[in-house]
Amino acid sequence: MPLVPLSQREVTIGVPLPFSVYTADGRLLMARGHIVHSAEQCERLFAQGPFRQPFPGERRDDAAPEDGDTTPASAGRARRGHEDQTLVGPFPVSGCIPEDFVITLANGPAVSSRTRFVGVLDDVSLLLAGAGVDPVFAPGEAVEGQFIAGRYRHAFESEVIGRHATPFDVLYLRYPTEVRSRALRRHVRVGIDVTARLSQNDRPMAGTEVRAVDLSAAGVGLLVNSNANSLAPGEHFKLSLPLTRAGRVRTAPLNCIARNRRTKDGETLVGAEFGNTSGDVRALVKEYVLDVLTGAVPPERHA
Repeated sequence: MPLVPLSQREVTIGVPLPFSVYTADGRLLMARGHIVHSAEQCERLFAQGPFRQPFPGERRDDAAPEDGDTTPASAGRARRGHEDQTLVGPFPVSGCIPEDFVITLANGPAVSSRTRFVGVLDDVSLLLAGAGVDPVFAPGEAVEGQFIAGRYRHAFESEVIGRHATPFDVLYLRYPTEVRSRALRRHVRVGIDVTARLSQNDRPMAGTEVRAVDLSAAGVGLLVNSNANSLAPGEHFKLSLPLTRAGRVRTAPLNCIARNRRTKDGETLVGAEFGNTSGDVRALVKEYVLDVLTGAVPPERHA
């Protein structure tokens, strides 16, 4: 039977499938009416390179003919496609506990507050810790929320419907109608713009000031002086990277190894991997990346 690759947009978490799903060689994975209950289940499905039969009258250039090559798509390619797509479904009430919860005013000034997920009243309200949350988050204010749960970054729109200061400070958000979820890569990379300093053998290097333009838990991208020829692939160096969290600047001393170097439009970009670095420093970098990812720190802010 002819088959076409299944798109993530055709699968809605919590809604019965309107078609059966197959592998590339025609083996049934999920029958029509099956419900995909979670983002994790959806990820497992797309890791197998799923297909469906074409709809009546549907013409697709990527359709596999009945007697054509039915080599299954590689799991790696399927995972990459899954990571690039957005899942839409209900608020995740099972599995991993929501972490790094950030809410932002949808209208007016761009005010964000980091908070903690407390619980949920199904189909009624999300309960968040109100301690430390800006008073502008008052009943009636439209908000946008983001949080991390498991391997997914989730986002939703809602409204503040109540706030009680006693006996505990609790913020009530209207239960979101849908949540958009996107798989996180193994090492999430975020764009930043932070001035850092290089050193080698505990001495400042030529062109010592650099701009860190992207960051992950595993490495950093640096814009360097084009004359800093000593920073060649394989070169070991130290980087002092100031990072701002909760209004406080902390400098992360990072041992780095230059892995690649390229020049474009007169600027030289060096990609570096973190070497032997303490657990506390790695935790600081990871937390900063999550801050940028969830909007707690604007990516364009200089630390």
